Amino acid sequence: MSAHSASDRDDGLQAESELRKFYLAAEQSPSQLVITNTKGLIEYANPRLCEVTGFTRDEIIGQTPALFKSGRMPSLFYRSLWDTLRAGQEWQGEFLNRRKDGSFYWERASIAPIKDSGGTITHFIKVAEDVTEQRRAEESQRRSLKLSEAITAANLRFIETGSLNQMAAVLLDTCMTITNSPFGLFYELRQSGDAGILALSLASFDPVSEETVFRDIQYDIRRNGHFELKRHESILFAPVTEGTTVVVNTPEENLWKGCTCPVCTPTLNTFAGIPLKIGTTVIGMLGLANREGGYLKEEIQEMENFAQTCALAIGSAKAELDRTQAREQLRQAQKMEAIGQLAGGIAHDFNNLLTVINGYSTLLLQKIGANEQMRKEVEQILSAGERASTLIRQLLAFGRRQMLEPRLLNINTLIASLHKILCRLIGENITLSTELATDIGMVRADPSQIEQIIMNLVINARDALDERGGSITVETANQYLDAAFARRNRGAEAGDFIMIAVRDTGMGMSEELIGRIFEPFFTTKAQGYGTGLGLATVYGIVKQSNGYIKVRSEVGMGSEFRIYLPRVAEGAEQVAAVDLHRRKGASIRDSGLILIVEDERAVLDLSATTLRSRGYDVLTASGPQDALMLFERHAGEIDLLLTDVMMPVMSGPEMVQRMLAKRPDLKVVFMSGYTDEKLRMSEFPDEQLAFIMKPFSPDNLINMISDSIRRPNGPVPTETPHE
Repeated sequence: MSAHSASDRDDGLQAESELRKFYLAAEQSPSQLVITNTKGLIEYANPRLCEVTGFTRDEIIGQTPALFKSGRMPSLFYRSLWDTLRAGQEWQGEFLNRRKDGSFYWERASIAPIKDSGGTITHFIKVAEDVTEQRRAEESQRRSLKLSEAITAANLRFIETGSLNQMAAVLLDTCMTITNSPFGLFYELRQSGDAGILALSLASFDPVSEETVFRDIQYDIRRNGHFELKRHESILFAPVTEGTTVVVNTPEENLWKGCTCPVCTPTLNTFAGIPLKIGTTVIGMLGLANREGGYLKEEIQEMENFAQTCALAIGSAKAELDRTQAREQLRQAQKMEAIGQLAGGIAHDFNNLLTVINGYSTLLLQKIGANEQMRKEVEQILSAGERASTLIRQLLAFGRRQMLEPRLLNINTLIASLHKILCRLIGENITLSTELATDIGMVRADPSQIEQIIMNLVINARDALDERGGSITVETANQYLDAAFARRNRGAEAGDFIMIAVRDTGMGMSEELIGRIFEPFFTTKAQGYGTGLGLATVYGIVKQSNGYIKVRSEVGMGSEFRIYLPRVAEGAEQVAAVDLHRRKGASIRDSGLILIVEDERAVLDLSATTLRSRGYDVLTASGPQDALMLFERHAGEIDLLLTDVMMPVMSGPEMVQRMLAKRPDLKVVFMSGYTDEKLRMSEFPDEQLAFIMKPFSPDNLINMISDSIRRPNGPVPTETPHE
């Protein structure tokens, strides 16, 4: 054998080895690989392509890529692709293709020509990645954003126009745009059992039919606020009759069978009817039709979720229309509720942080000893933390989301603490002065309630002054109201009271106006200035605190609001003071096994450290599932459960219900930074339940646990953070 032939054989073997290497790489590639000839016939398809599409290799070879066409890509798209390839250039882009089972998938592809040594194109190769999930997530996010914006836009449209039809039109337009549906309607069920069309879009009508239909329908809508559909109108009522979504993705000739209304005129190729539900009650339907290629499962699920939101929005709007006189009042209430929800969410996270900051600062103060410099520094930290706690409470009070927990209170001390805030509220051109009785008695009230009373009254006084300013005076006094006073003033009772007065030098009020100032949402201020709830809130708090409010005013002579809160008897005051002193200075060590459940690690560690320092044995769990496992092992030993309310996977109340099923006598203390969580605790027995509000101090926590363990029967008081 010549050296030349041996070299050729070696070259051939090397080429074969390289070819086999590339073949194995193609076969094992995680990307889809397709090679076609210049006529577009597939000559090679790797296993990944078969895996993604569901076709076998035998089913693919010899076919064109049209085998995977979804029918949803425009013809211009493919024309541009082939123009690029025939020009010898690489093409990159994304396809929506169809699998063998009919389902769709997205792929990101690069297609390039393969040329021989002479530069002639002999084949084309496509390398593609399945990006279905990525596209689905992106598209879902875009749709969700659009749907969310639609709810906001619809609500705004309703506020602007007061029209339920206008509101529904915004919602329907968004649904049709997102699903590419040329036909759609919203209807609501009427008391008669028939339906009234709220919004209708008939893009598939011919111009003459559409004009006639809209003329007839719009006449009824203008006259009655809706267009009536009869209950027997075939498929339009199937979703409400069945109470479930109806989807038809195959053209049916008889889908409109039985329909006599003009809405049923267009040819129906595909249809999705989604019931509008509030709870289990069906109030109407969202109908979409003639989407090319039908409606996908993911889209239907999104539309179902959106339909429920629409149902709530439409139901709310209908209720508001039924109360037209209260429409502006409701808007103001919703604004305050939104502020309260925002405040509650902020408070939860901040209260967790403040619990840790204030708690460890307190524990550190107990360990510092004689290091005065360090003590001062830690006291500064604690003072800042307590001020932050106060700010959170004031924010919640503004949003009317503060829990109301009465305790012994010195009104003068509270007013002094509010003085700087009040000065900032009223501005520099108004003088604020105080006349506080030196021997003022105590009241039993919620500090946040009284803060809100004073702030609302001072703000009201400020608004009664003109641009030239004036003066506001806050006064306190011990007063006895006799029986004659009680007889003259309905709602008042005789007895000892602490009087808080707020008076101004403003414009004053007429008798007629005084008779209405405590009505909810009543206001004399211009739109955008005030909610009309300030004085109504004051009135409610005073009544809830067993107090009385009296107004004195004349036009041009200013106004005075007097609040009378029951004074606490001297004996009760002394007992309470001694009790507080004993508890704060107590060094008695307690015992018992406490299970603490808290998903915030820092709060969990602080609580455990605090209770162990008092002599308790402690088990800790960072979530309900761990807690349930610990409870299984120690159910008979645990004396008390201390648990957060809001936790991932399972809530505190749900976990407690499981534990109570095995230990009905288990005592429980809930803790939370949310201000309205206590309302969820009403399902539990009072003698077993206590609630401590974050941020709490170590002393607060120890007192609460000690009281709860020792108390055999009767309700345990709720503990709120002290200043």
